[in-house]
Amino acid sequence: MAWESRRRKRYYYAKRRRGGHVESHYIGAGEAAEVISTLEALYREQRTAEQQQWRREQQSHRAADAEIDRLGDGIRLLVATALLAAGYHTHKGQWRSRYEQHQATYSAEGPETTP
Repeated sequence: MAWESRRRKRYYYAKRRRGGHVESHYIGAGEAAEVISTLEALYREQRTAEQQQWRREQQSHRAADAEIDRLGDGIRLLVATALLAAGYHTHKGQWRSRYEQHQATYSAEGPETTP
């Protein structure tokens, strides 16, 4: 929105870009245009404040997400350490017990029998 002076009078115009050029639309002159201009300025200020608030919230969310990621990394490390200590290994991203452990468990318990 812009004020333009023509023949010693001020007129209020709305400017919009369409395609590759700018179009001007007459809004008004005098007190009515002053009121419209003031309302639009208030609207722009409110929108700017809302955008700043949204940016602050997004920054807060990013900080929380980073903290959650750090905690998740620590938990994954703790679980991996516990599984490795228990004799497990990873195969194609899955935790599996070693073949020798299966053999030792099977031979110690004996074959399963059902009464």
